[in-house]
Amino acid sequence: MTAQEDVTIVDVPVRKREGLKWILEESFEGWYLMYSKRTLRDIELVRAAMESGKPVGLVMTKTLENGSVGYVYYIAVARANRKRGIGKLLLEDALRHFKALSVEEVFASVEEDNKPSEALFASEGFTRTSFGKVSKRHGNLHTLNMYREMLVVPGEVLLRKAIA
Repeated sequence: MTAQEDVTIVDVPVRKREGLKWILEESFEGWYLMYSKRTLRDIELVRAAMESGKPVGLVMTKTLENGSVGYVYYIAVARANRKRGIGKLLLEDALRHFKALSVEEVFASVEEDNKPSEALFASEGFTRTSFGKVSKRHGNLHTLNMYREMLVVPGEVLLRKAIA
């Protein structure tokens, strides 16, 4: 069974996000778990992958720089539903959302040694970038503000995709 056949992706209003915490608890630990739970509560947009009326994954996104930049904060898939393409569906959905908003570029960050996550983003055209490269496009102050909002920390790789 492939995810494309049975999974729908829906907006999750703030009042219903508490029911997604278990997916984060299966996906993250330590600081990532703490920040993912905080982000779940406060973020602009949460979309959930639903199968048979139950959540099996989620993506959290936000626009930055007055709507010209998008950021994918977290993609998480329930342990029992991994390796079925659900993470890819969630990322594709996020990119469609940003494109509909006329976002010019989208960023994401992953732990440097998280090869599966980096491969997921690479499959959608994301490439590694750096503070210096982003600064050339946005200037140092804007880039500092974006890094602060994106919560990019040492040990993470920043990824970028231009949206046409």
